[in-house]
Amino acid sequence: MKLILLGTDFTEETSKAHKQAAELSRKTGAQLHILHVLEPVDDPDSDDPETQEFYDKLEAKSQERLAKLIDTLPGITINSSIVVGNRHPTILEQAGTLGADLIVLGSKPLEADNQRFGTSHRVAVTSPIPVLLVPN
Repeated sequence: MKLILLGTDFTEETSKAHKQAAELSRKTGAQLHILHVLEPVDDPDSDDPETQEFYDKLEAKSQERLAKLIDTLPGITINSSIVVGNRHPTILEQAGTLGADLIVLGSKPLEADNQRFGTSHRVAVTSPIPVLLVPN
Protein backbone atom coordinates (compact mmCIF):
# COMPACT_ATOMS: atom_id res chain seq x y z
CA MET A 1 0.00 0.00 0.00
CA LYS A 2 1.43 3.35 -1.04
CA LEU A 3 -1.31 5.94 -0.43
CA ILE A 4 -4.25 6.20 1.96
CA LEU A 5 -6.87 8.87 1.30
CA LEU A 6 -8.58 10.11 4.45
CA GLY A 7 -11.74 12.11 3.87
CA THR A 8 -12.70 14.47 6.65
CA ASP A 9 -15.40 16.98 7.45
CA PHE A 10 -13.72 17.85 10.77
CA THR A 11 -16.69 16.61 12.81
CA GLU A 12 -16.42 14.45 15.91
CA GLU A 13 -17.79 11.54 13.86
CA THR A 14 -14.56 11.45 11.83
CA SER A 15 -12.07 11.59 14.72
CA LYS A 16 -11.76 7.80 15.01
CA ALA A 17 -11.26 7.58 11.25
CA HIS A 18 -8.37 10.05 11.57
CA LYS A 19 -6.69 7.85 14.15
CA GLN A 20 -7.33 4.65 12.19
CA ALA A 21 -5.92 6.12 8.96
CA ALA A 22 -2.82 7.36 10.80
CA GLU A 23 -2.29 3.94 12.40
CA LEU A 24 -2.61 2.20 9.03
CA SER A 25 -0.15 4.68 7.56
CA ARG A 26 2.36 3.98 10.34
CA LYS A 27 2.01 0.20 10.04
CA THR A 28 2.20 0.04 6.25
CA GLY A 29 4.53 2.96 5.54
CA ALA A 30 1.87 4.40 3.23
CA GLN A 31 1.63 8.13 2.71
CA LEU A 32 -1.52 9.71 4.14
CA HIS A 33 -3.43 12.27 2.11
CA ILE A 34 -6.17 14.16 3.96
CA LEU A 35 -8.98 15.51 1.79
CA HIS A 36 -11.63 18.02 2.78
CA VAL A 37 -14.40 18.69 0.26
CA LEU A 38 -16.21 22.01 0.40
CA GLU A 39 -19.76 21.50 -0.80
CA PRO A 40 -20.68 24.33 -3.24
CA VAL A 41 -23.52 26.61 -2.25
CA ASP A 42 -23.04 28.92 -5.23
CA ASP A 43 -20.88 28.85 -8.33
CA PRO A 44 -17.34 28.77 -6.89
CA ASP A 45 -15.95 29.97 -10.23
CA SER A 46 -18.18 33.04 -10.26
CA ASP A 47 -16.57 36.41 -10.91
CA ASP A 48 -18.73 37.90 -8.19
CA PRO A 49 -16.37 39.35 -5.54
CA GLU A 50 -18.68 38.37 -2.65
CA THR A 51 -18.80 34.76 -3.84
CA GLN A 52 -15.02 34.65 -4.19
CA GLU A 53 -14.59 36.18 -0.73
CA PHE A 54 -16.99 33.58 0.70
CA TYR A 55 -15.00 30.66 -0.77
CA ASP A 56 -11.67 32.24 0.18
CA LYS A 57 -12.83 32.46 3.81
CA LEU A 58 -14.11 28.87 3.77
CA GLU A 59 -10.84 27.63 2.36
CA ALA A 60 -8.77 29.62 4.88
CA LYS A 61 -10.83 28.22 7.77
CA SER A 62 -10.46 24.70 6.35
CA GLN A 63 -6.68 25.18 6.02
CA GLU A 64 -6.53 26.12 9.71
CA ARG A 65 -8.51 23.01 10.66
CA LEU A 66 -6.31 20.80 8.45
CA ALA A 67 -3.18 22.19 10.10
CA LYS A 68 -4.60 21.42 13.56
CA LEU A 69 -5.58 17.92 12.47
CA ILE A 70 -2.15 17.23 10.99
CA ASP A 71 -0.55 18.33 14.28
CA THR A 72 -2.50 15.58 16.07
CA LEU A 73 -1.06 12.87 13.78
CA PRO A 74 2.72 12.93 14.29
CA GLY A 75 5.24 10.51 12.85
CA ILE A 76 3.80 10.03 9.37
CA THR A 77 4.08 11.71 5.98
CA ILE A 78 0.91 13.71 5.34
CA ASN A 79 -0.25 15.73 2.36
CA SER A 80 -3.60 17.45 2.20
CA SER A 81 -5.97 19.18 -0.15
CA ILE A 82 -9.19 21.15 -0.11
CA VAL A 83 -11.46 20.76 -3.12
CA VAL A 84 -14.78 22.37 -3.96
CA GLY A 85 -17.36 19.90 -5.23
CA ASN A 86 -20.08 17.45 -4.34
CA ARG A 87 -18.60 15.21 -1.65
CA HIS A 88 -19.27 11.70 -2.91
CA PRO A 89 -18.07 12.08 -6.53
CA THR A 90 -15.24 14.39 -5.53
CA ILE A 91 -13.82 11.90 -3.04
CA LEU A 92 -13.85 9.18 -5.71
CA GLU A 93 -12.34 11.51 -8.30
CA GLN A 94 -9.55 12.59 -5.97
CA ALA A 95 -8.83 8.98 -4.98
CA GLY A 96 -8.35 8.16 -8.66
CA THR A 97 -6.28 11.25 -9.39
CA LEU A 98 -3.99 10.62 -6.42
CA GLY A 99 -3.73 6.88 -7.06
CA ALA A 100 -5.05 5.99 -3.61
CA ASP A 101 -4.98 2.34 -2.56
CA LEU A 102 -7.52 2.82 0.24
CA ILE A 103 -10.12 5.40 1.24
CA VAL A 104 -10.80 5.88 4.96
CA LEU A 105 -13.96 7.67 6.07
CA GLY A 106 -15.86 8.12 9.30
CA SER A 107 -19.41 6.82 9.27
CA LYS A 108 -22.65 7.11 11.14
CA PRO A 109 -24.88 4.07 11.63
CA LEU A 110 -27.70 3.68 9.14
CA GLU A 111 -31.13 3.77 10.68
CA ALA A 112 -33.74 1.28 9.51
CA ASP A 113 -36.25 3.98 8.58
CA ASN A 114 -33.69 6.14 6.75
CA GLN A 115 -33.69 5.36 3.04
CA ARG A 116 -30.86 7.76 2.23
CA PHE A 117 -27.18 6.86 2.40
CA GLY A 118 -24.73 9.43 3.67
CA THR A 119 -21.54 10.35 1.85
CA SER A 120 -19.40 7.62 3.39
CA HIS A 121 -21.84 4.85 2.50
CA ARG A 122 -22.28 6.13 -1.06
CA VAL A 123 -18.50 6.17 -1.49
CA ALA A 124 -18.23 2.64 -0.07
CA VAL A 125 -20.76 1.11 -2.45
CA THR A 126 -19.51 2.88 -5.59
CA SER A 127 -15.74 2.96 -5.12
CA PRO A 128 -13.49 0.93 -7.41
CA ILE A 129 -10.92 0.72 -4.59
CA PRO A 130 -11.31 -0.55 -1.00
CA VAL A 131 -13.03 1.73 1.49
CA LEU A 132 -12.71 1.48 5.26
CA LEU A 133 -15.67 2.95 7.13
CA VAL A 134 -14.83 3.73 10.74
CA PRO A 135 -17.83 4.17 13.01
CA ASN A 136 -17.62 6.78 15.70
